[in-house]
Amino acid sequence: MVPSPRWNSLAASSAITPTEIVLRDRNDRLIGQLRFHACPACRTGRILDIWVCDAWQHQGLGRELVHCLLAHRPGYRWSTTLQTQAGRAFFLAMAQETTVAWPHAEPLCCHLTGSFRRIWRALLDRRPPPC
Repeated sequence: MVPSPRWNSLAASSAITPTEIVLRDRNDRLIGQLRFHACPACRTGRILDIWVCDAWQHQGLGRELVHCLLAHRPGYRWSTTLQTQAGRAFFLAMAQETTVAWPHAEPLCCHLTGSFRRIWRALLDRRPPPC
């Protein structure tokens, strides 16, 4: 019999610090994780990665991680990093289930981009940074 998973959520100290939602088994072993950035000012976020241990695959735990994220950050506009073929299929299914778009590599808000990237982009665009 497979022990039931336990959810833990770790808070980030700032918008540029990744936040994790972790899933552990009864023996406190890590079996799943979703890392993301979120900006409360702009209500945008990006999933950095989502992972479920091979032994726990195909039980809906990745799906539950995404639902947990949406419950903690309702009304946010989300994007993901570049996706593998399996990742694209997963987020396409999640888009149909949640009615949330999950585009990959969509531009982040200025708070999540970081100062170096904002300055670099402003130099390339020859205009002042937006934030």
